[in-house]
Amino acid sequence: MATAYPGALDATNNQLRTDIGPTDDLDASGKEHDEQHVNVNGAVVELETKLGTGASTATSGAVMMGTGSGTSAWDTSPTILGALTVGADGSGHDVTFHSDTAGDAMVWDSSAESLTITGTNGQTALAVADGNVTMADDLTVTGAVTAGSLVAPLAINAQTGTTYTFVAADAGKLVTASNGSAQTYTVPPNSSVAYDTGTTITIIGIGAGKVTLAQGSGVTINSKDSEKAIDGQHASVTLIKTATDTWQLVGALQA
Repeated sequence: MATAYPGALDATNNQLRTDIGPTDDLDASGKEHDEQHVNVNGAVVELETKLGTGASTATSGAVMMGTGSGTSAWDTSPTILGALTVGADGSGHDVTFHSDTAGDAMVWDSSAESLTITGTNGQTALAVADGNVTMADDLTVTGAVTAGSLVAPLAINAQTGTTYTFVAADAGKLVTASNGSAQTYTVPPNSSVAYDTGTTITIIGIGAGKVTLAQGSGVTINSKDSEKAIDGQHASVTLIKTATDTWQLVGALQA
């Protein structure tokens, strides 16, 4: 390992030749032994210029970093002042950030186009101290949501026909029934639409026609006095899924 590190940088324009073979005559023109010494010296000078000064020792996992004007050092905790790009547009690479806990990490999977944070139960895996978080598409949460203030406008599915079967996208929504004639709204079986237990769907009868909730194949809708029709125009009811094919119907009902 070299020890005589320069305290200042030299300067030369000599270049090291790359066309000298192991059996070449070092007295031949252009390959003279003394000239090669000069060229090797010039190459070393250029290497010094590239690496700079400093006597830090290379260690596992370290990278060479510029530490000042004409100085450098090996660093296992480098600070990058400019932009950092991994991969190229259309040709990315996975990136893993390990934590101090075995098995916990933050992983960017370039092929899946997803960022996964694996943390420890009860610990905060992502904290936004200030600023907003904006999502253009859906957010799926399997655990509880705790919020100091939660503002979410109720999505509305406006129906105008006389028959309708609820779809997966109706979960948590308001479905409006607007028709002057009698209408039938059917709850599909779990085998057709697998709503999560606890799903709610609210229905309001906007039109003058009577709106009746119907049970799909194998579905049970429980309600007070077995009434399953909305009690008049502008009244509302809510369906609550309590088991695989069982729903509770509550609200303004009539027979």
